Amino acid sequence: MSTPQPSCIEFAKDDLGRLVLVDQDGVRHVNVHPAKLFPLTEKDHWISIQSEGAREILCIEDPQSLPEPSRTLLLDALAMRDFVPIIQVIHRIVRLADGHVWHVTTDRGNTSFEVETDESIQALGHGRLVIVDRRNTRYLIPNVASLDRVSKRKLEHYY
Repeated sequence: MSTPQPSCIEFAKDDLGRLVLVDQDGVRHVNVHPAKLFPLTEKDHWISIQSEGAREILCIEDPQSLPEPSRTLLLDALAMRDFVPIIQVIHRIVRLADGHVWHVTTDRGNTSFEVETDESIQALGHGRLVIVDRRNTRYLIPNVASLDRVSKRKLEHYY
């Protein structure tokens, strides 16, 4: 894995709308895919750029250091891959014989999901929590302190 100087690489789109990387050696890599190496703890840093075959080509420590328009193209491609619903409100948590059902509002709307154990709720530091449901979907609470009083009270039983 290499970590090139940001000014030595360039992102573009081809005629089919695929992301293209021109690396520090001038080699053109078509249909590359960015992936966050630490999506919950370092969500704005350490981006792996992978080939169509999921082979890592290079790693970018800080995408903000890329010149425009490469930065925008990379961040847009990352945004299309992200799927971590942000919990905004906890309406209720219902106890089951083998876990709990959470009824919440996320940044994508109202939903419910099943959580097996209290260990499925992990602190990430700085007031952030991740909840992993039975299907391994991760839900993020980016700042427990910013939740409304009722949601915080419901959460206290499990965290």
